[in-house]
Amino acid sequence: MKWPINRGLQRQNFQGKIPHRKHLLKSTSQILGLLVFLVATGMFLSGDVSKFKQKILATVSPLAVSPQGRVEKIDKIAADISVKISDQDFLGSGFIVQRKDNQYIVITNQHVLRAGEAPYRIQTSDGKIHPAEVVNSSVESEYEYDLAVLQFTTDRDYATAKIGSSLYLEVGEPIFAVGFPYTELETKASTSTVDRKVANHRLSGLAIKTGRIAIILNQALLEGYQIGYTNDVKKGMSGGPLLNSRGEVVGVNGKHAYPLWESPELYQDGSQPCPELEELITRSSLAIPIEKSIKLNPQLESLRPKSDPKVTRKSNLLSENPQLVDRMQAEAEATAQSCENYNYDRNLTDDYFYRN
Repeated sequence: MKWPINRGLQRQNFQGKIPHRKHLLKSTSQILGLLVFLVATGMFLSGDVSKFKQKILATVSPLAVSPQGRVEKIDKIAADISVKISDQDFLGSGFIVQRKDNQYIVITNQHVLRAGEAPYRIQTSDGKIHPAEVVNSSVESEYEYDLAVLQFTTDRDYATAKIGSSLYLEVGEPIFAVGFPYTELETKASTSTVDRKVANHRLSGLAIKTGRIAIILNQALLEGYQIGYTNDVKKGMSGGPLLNSRGEVVGVNGKHAYPLWESPELYQDGSQPCPELEELITRSSLAIPIEKSIKLNPQLESLRPKSDPKVTRKSNLLSENPQLVDRMQAEAEATAQSCENYNYDRNLTDDYFYRN
């Protein structure tokens, strides 16, 4: 089994970024100068061209702002669009995706609603509580997704999420999981995970868990889960938005790492990931791509981001901590190779028993 570990890289049109070689080097002195530069920086030591491309991409920032400015922008977006979902008790998180006249649409997880019962209530960023109704999808699918849509009506003005595309997520890029954990946030931090509360927010407990993309599966697990990340997601954050560094929603939080149950994760077709990949999935928090919500609910079709594969896209990777990015991508590559070997050996065994 092989999944695209760097989808953004696969979609790069480098001719759109780098001039053609006959225009790039116009003299022998330029060629010699470039060679000296590459040797001096160690680019030729490994002989790994793919790492060279990754280092180029890792210097491109998706937001032309300082790290502190980026944090403030993400905090504001998260605070504006996130909501609490409850019946008589708090059930989980959600986020506003659309407004039509006085009607607002909210996305959350199906298991958030299953934890309670109607009538449901939605608490918005200003602390107001609104009666909510479940929106039934008119689209039938052979698979069940852990997604639900609610709506509420009010004449108040609330921000709606900007929808991004999960297709361009890259292993190692920063990602932000937003929601309302049941317990107080821990203060511990690591090289890839930082916890913080959103200041001056009228809804108590809104938290942002910072981490990085660990895996993008090329086929969905049961209930549609397909994006894995290092963020330390807690119970209560289910249904909250997963934001990229541009502040766009690319997924719906749904599962935390190291689940209590020990049953293996399965793909929607009933097959099982290879052991090394399953281990990586187990230690990752998981989200459902935002496109699944749009696919299952026709009224959200207008939210689908316009994408043109011919258009050159900048990398989502940031210049901060390129060593960590390289390490995460190397682990993903090794896991993919291990799965290829595992499936190859298994196919040989199956073929042997079939023939005999």
